[in-house]
Amino acid sequence: MASKSKRIVALLLTAMMATTALVGCSSEEDSGSSSSGSKKDNSSAAEASKSDTSKSETSQESSGGKGIDFDDEAVMTEIRDQLANEASKKGSKTITLRLWCAGDDLAFEKSLVKEFQEKFADTSGRYEWKITTVTKGEDEAGGKVLEAPKKAADVFNFADDQLADLNTASAISTVPEFYRSAVEGENSADAIAVSKIGNDLFAYPKTSDNGFFLYYDKRILTDDDVKEFDTMISKSAAAGKNVYMNLSGPWYNAGFFFAAGCTIEFRNGVQTATLDTPEGLSAAKAMCHLAESQGKGFIGSPGTLSDNAYVSQGFANGELSAAVIGTWEGPAIKKAIGEENVGAAKLPTVLMGNEQKQLHSFGGYKLIGVNVFTDYPFAAHTLAYFLHSEKSQIKRYNTRGLIPTNNKATSNEKIKKDPAFQAIADQRTYAHAQGKSVGGIYWGAGTGSVGGDIVNAKGKLSDDELMAKLKGCVENMKKS
Repeated sequence: MASKSKRIVALLLTAMMATTALVGCSSEEDSGSSSSGSKKDNSSAAEASKSDTSKSETSQESSGGKGIDFDDEAVMTEIRDQLANEASKKGSKTITLRLWCAGDDLAFEKSLVKEFQEKFADTSGRYEWKITTVTKGEDEAGGKVLEAPKKAADVFNFADDQLADLNTASAISTVPEFYRSAVEGENSADAIAVSKIGNDLFAYPKTSDNGFFLYYDKRILTDDDVKEFDTMISKSAAAGKNVYMNLSGPWYNAGFFFAAGCTIEFRNGVQTATLDTPEGLSAAKAMCHLAESQGKGFIGSPGTLSDNAYVSQGFANGELSAAVIGTWEGPAIKKAIGEENVGAAKLPTVLMGNEQKQLHSFGGYKLIGVNVFTDYPFAAHTLAYFLHSEKSQIKRYNTRGLIPTNNKATSNEKIKKDPAFQAIADQRTYAHAQGKSVGGIYWGAGTGSVGGDIVNAKGKLSDDELMAKLKGCVENMKKS
């Protein structure tokens, strides 16, 4: 067993040392922005790792798709040796890394980093860790890396729609061959697909729930009630409560446009959306229909609060019976009304024209990336793999309520029984990949303001007024 472990790790180290040498050269360039030179170095490192690994045996054969066993002492010994070697080449015993994560996840991610540092400590004193965990939203991390790659974090959490831009700018490191095999063997096919561009794997999947669905209080609403928005509003109003969906948020109200049959696409840096059409008008009028019940069974804006704060507060003070939100608020909702009272379901239908139409959503994944300019590529990739591992994903679910991508983790009985797990699966049929649908220009184009105006007017806007607002959104997108 020990000899097999050493053989496995030897392959890992061969691949990683090639990456270390080549990426290390690229990090010494003077420019703070990405360049064609960095892209060449990164791809060369990937090719070198593939070549060196294939000289012996494939990494898939080595890992068997079972992941890297950090509980195997032979594996850990070899990894510590390589960490010591990487530190010595930098002329310092201190391996310095920065990790970016979402603010809501900061405390949890710090706990994982602490566990990582203890697990990978070197008792002989050849190296020591200095890992700083900093808040940087997953929605903006990719953009911040692009602004100044050499000043960005070594390891960062980000939403999958940012991967294409990171790759185009050569700002993200490919996953080394040995880790790639383990990652591909451990995670769902969909999670791997969004982490790849062409044949290259660029990220470590972390969660599969970057989308929205419905949480509801089972004491107020039944499984049948939550199938239609109108029924939910009527039942909630009778109970003195409200259903919440942020119509003033472009992320959420896109679901109406998708449901109406509008196309929203982002290709080659160009944003298009058929909002100024009969279909777009139908979507806006469906929002108006809900907004007519503003304050009387329905709430369409969080006011001065954030979505998260409004939802957690609304369930806690008894104002809400249901809310369109994501898994990140699951723990707060369970705490507010009791886990036994929490229900979850795909989004309800809405009255659109004279028929009920299923609401759509965005759906995606949260990923972990490694900066191509990191001074410590072996350490950075090892940290990224650890943060994405089965054990870390289960801990992330238990603490933060976030749904894993790891196949073994999603087989966990507790996770399988979580109503959010099934709700995400049911909504997936109506979910759109964010990276293919929207770019940065979409968020400021005005669909949020259209929804906000609808809520403020309690739905009392004419067709002409609505169409004028929709035309404005489309014109704004042309400015990209």
